[in-house]
Amino acid sequence: MSEQTYTSIRVERESDALGHIVLDRPEEMNTFSPAMAEELTDALSELEEDDGTRAIVITGEGRAFSAGADVGDGMDGGDDDPTRSGVESSRHGQSVFGQFRESPLPVIAAVDGFALGAGMELTMCADLRVASESAEFGLPEHNLGLLPGWGGSARLQQLVGESTAKYIIFTADRFSAGQMQEWQYVHEVYSDDEFDERAIDFAQSIAEGPPIAQRYTKRAIHAAAESIDAGLEVEASSLGHLLDTDDLAEGMAAFSEQREPEFEGK
Repeated sequence: MSEQTYTSIRVERESDALGHIVLDRPEEMNTFSPAMAEELTDALSELEEDDGTRAIVITGEGRAFSAGADVGDGMDGGDDDPTRSGVESSRHGQSVFGQFRESPLPVIAAVDGFALGAGMELTMCADLRVASESAEFGLPEHNLGLLPGWGGSARLQQLVGESTAKYIIFTADRFSAGQMQEWQYVHEVYSDDEFDERAIDFAQSIAEGPPIAQRYTKRAIHAAAESIDAGLEVEASSLGHLLDTDDLAEGMAAFSEQREPEFEGK
């Protein structure tokens, strides 16, 4: 993997298989600037193009995962034509975050501190979400007379259902990690003092999974979200491909020998 230098994020290696994107504007609570949005796209492409990367974990530096969009740094799209700039800003944010949802790699959002507004919208595009006990989630846009415009109004209901999505958005409240786990938005909650270690351990366990099966599974689930028939077709086709992989042979051998499998993505 190349050693590209970023100004708003960091890309680190937790292991050969696990890439780590750190939102790195702690003084600004990791709010999204145009530079950060561009760097996220570049970092994702960098990790996807590296053959060794099998999963990605995203965290925030400092007291927040991300407190949202930095409207003072051009993320509102400008004021010359508010309607046009609002549409362009929304579509751009939807596209940047959507690339994580559509990535062939498993993406884990590890949230410590605040995940608000666009910060929470980014976590919606992760495949899995873990959080510290003190983490808080929220979409405060209605307090400003806005709506979640970087995919939140469309994507949240796919994760928690229509009624709960409306409750989160309309109240504009902040919700604890425990509450978000009850709504099945957060999958694991770790104590604050263990969070860093346990979140990375969780992401590493995903990175050690069968990469071909993970890629096909993600594709089948997303296809089924659009059409159950399309999802079933992708599932059937994927199973056919998986029956002819070295990973399947390794998984069967490991099961027979009562050991952990060592998948190679072949």
